[in-house]
Amino acid sequence: MEGIGLPGTVQDVERYLSTTVELEPSPGDDVPLRQISRELLALGLAPGEPVLIALANGKPLLRRFFAVLAAGGVPTILPPAVPSARLHQIAGHLGARTVLVPRTQAAAHRPVARRPVGTTEALLLSGDPGRRYEPGDVIILTSGTSGVFSGCRHRLSSLVRNARRHAAAIGLRSGDTMLVNLPLNFSYALVAQLLAGLVTDTRLVVTGPPFTPAAYTAAVTEHQVTCSSLTPHMVRTLLGSPWKPPETLRLLTVGGDALEPDVTAQLLDRAPGMELYLTYGLTEAGPRVSTLAAHREPPHRYGSVGRPLAGVEVSLRAPDEHGVGELQVTSDTVLREKVGSTDTRNGSRLVAPGVIATGDLFRLDAEGYLYFQGRLSDIAVLKGNKVSLASIRRIANTLPGVAGSATSTYRAEDGETRLNLDLYLHDLAPGEVARTKRALLGQLLRFERPDRITVRPATERGPK
Repeated sequence: MEGIGLPGTVQDVERYLSTTVELEPSPGDDVPLRQISRELLALGLAPGEPVLIALANGKPLLRRFFAVLAAGGVPTILPPAVPSARLHQIAGHLGARTVLVPRTQAAAHRPVARRPVGTTEALLLSGDPGRRYEPGDVIILTSGTSGVFSGCRHRLSSLVRNARRHAAAIGLRSGDTMLVNLPLNFSYALVAQLLAGLVTDTRLVVTGPPFTPAAYTAAVTEHQVTCSSLTPHMVRTLLGSPWKPPETLRLLTVGGDALEPDVTAQLLDRAPGMELYLTYGLTEAGPRVSTLAAHREPPHRYGSVGRPLAGVEVSLRAPDEHGVGELQVTSDTVLREKVGSTDTRNGSRLVAPGVIATGDLFRLDAEGYLYFQGRLSDIAVLKGNKVSLASIRRIANTLPGVAGSATSTYRAEDGETRLNLDLYLHDLAPGEVARTKRALLGQLLRFERPDRITVRPATERGPK
């Protein structure tokens, strides 16, 4: 697979995956990566054709990701519980006609045709060939920053380059064992865990949501895990329990959102001797941008996400009188293009080849340390996931009987951000309200669902 940017051959990747431990093994024996690749080609997969993969974390997902690449296709990993309507919409926006799903879920997505691919099912959503990209491309969805129907087109080779830089920054090495419990449709997990593990020959232990302190500790202990990655939401969950890190856990990285300085201090107090790396990144950047070795820094730097990785340059656009401006990232791992439905008013944007404006506000000190200050874009971090509020409103506004919608966030007693959605309806009859709520929730992923839905008459919305 060297020709598309991955070190080693198909056999090398298969050997690596054979060492992977799967905590929740999929039913039935899976088939080798090369056979999956042949079966995809037998479906008529064309060079550069996108293939959606809607599978939970596990070996079947890993094999199909690499098998699509080996067959010359362009893999895109979706959340495993993606609603059928959302799946069809994403496929339409990305130009994909083939989706790989568990056989038990195949009928729910109303395909034009179905074909077995190993122990999973290939759904053909259309007879049309769809859009073509280039072999060696990977599309990563960007629902957190620019909408539920858009993605970043990267070269696999640049993702591998970013993985190497991240691995060097945190000291990941051969002989380590890494727990992969973040969803692999996240760029953080795909690059900083799967690809970083592959290029360093780190053994993987793969599981997935839901996250609990007890299950996490048991997995780390049983499989002698030495490195792990968590979101701030997961860290706060751990610290809210009597958790103490198992002795084997050498390093922990935290990404996906900013970790509060006092929480960083609590984590270091709870885990003396453990290496703690705070990271910042975004899918458009390929994805990791900076790293802070918090265990080696004084407390006044606990609010920083560190300095840029090797090969990454940063600057601030239009800083204010306090030195706060929008972060601009220059790197040879920046996305090639945004694909699908893109709203350039929100989220990250490609301002020049290899240069993105992130939509995130930062302060940059004299030593080159980055301090996150807030966001320009219309997004929020809910339950550890970046969520596009504009996309939630867009989905709500397409429902019959909805005159409009509005989103707002609030801080709950546990310190987590919660989402409120106002729905403006033409018909407030109880049955119609219930139908509209069911239709909305059926199109949203679990972490996108509002904690509060307030129904209001359409007349209250006013002119827009």
